Amino acid sequence: MAEALNESAASTNIVSTDLLMFEEAMPVADLHSDAGFKSECKPDEKIKIDNLFLFRRGLGDYRVSLVAMLIALFFLLFFFTETGWQDRKLPDNLGAYLGHQIGLVELEGRVGRFGRILKQSWVIPMLCLLLLVPTAIWNFCESRRVHRWRQRFQLPTNAGYEFAKYLAALEFVFYFVVYTMAVPILGYLISTITLGLFLTYRLGYRSVTWILRSVATGFAIVLVFRTLLQIKTPASIWLYDQLPSAMRTFMLTYF
Repeated sequence: MAEALNESAASTNIVSTDLLMFEEAMPVADLHSDAGFKSECKPDEKIKIDNLFLFRRGLGDYRVSLVAMLIALFFLLFFFTETGWQDRKLPDNLGAYLGHQIGLVELEGRVGRFGRILKQSWVIPMLCLLLLVPTAIWNFCESRRVHRWRQRFQLPTNAGYEFAKYLAALEFVFYFVVYTMAVPILGYLISTITLGLFLTYRLGYRSVTWILRSVATGFAIVLVFRTLLQIKTPASIWLYDQLPSAMRTFMLTYF
C-alpha cells in the first residue's frame, strides 16, 4: 500500500511539473529533476519577408469582388455615351485614320505625330477599361471559387456574419464622432485624454500602468498638434469660457 501511494504521488508531481509554464513556479524538489523544464508554448518561427505581402482572400472578398466587377461593367456600359462615341462618325478609311492618330501615317500633307491619339478624351478611359474589366472579372471568378470552397467545407460565409464584422468597426467611428462633438464643449485637451482613456479601457488594457500610458500619450498628442503645431480648434469652447480671462486665453492658445 505504501509503495502504491508513493508511486501515485510521484506521478502527480510529474504531471503538475509539465503543466507549469515557468521554472520559478516549480516546486523546489523538481528544479533539478532529470526531466527538465517542458514548455507548452510553441517555439517562435522565423518570419519571411515574402509572407508579409502574401495575398489571402478573406470572408468579405467575394462580395467586394462582385461589387468591383459590377462597377467595372457599369463604366463599360456607359463608355460610348459618356465619351461621345455614340454619335461619332468614323471615316471610311479607318486604318489610315488610326495610323495618322498614332503618328505612323501622314494624311493630306499633315505631319503625323506619334501619340497624337492620346490627346483625345476617350483614349485614357478606354485604356483603363481594357485593364479594369478583364481583371475585375478574373478576380471575381477566383473569389467565387474560394467562396465555394469555403461553403464546401462549411466555413463561415454567410452575409450576416460579414455584416456583423463591418458593424463592429462602426463602433469606433461612433466614438470618434462623439469625440469631435465633445471638443467644442470640453476642449481639445480633456477630450483627447478622455478618448484615450476610454479606448484603452475598451480594448482591455485596464491596469494602472496602461491607464497612465494612455494619459501620457493623450497629453503628448495635445502638445504636438495643438501647442507646437497650432492646429486650429473651435474659437469658442464652453469649458474654457467658464475660466478667468487670462486663463481662458492661455487654454485657447495652447490647449
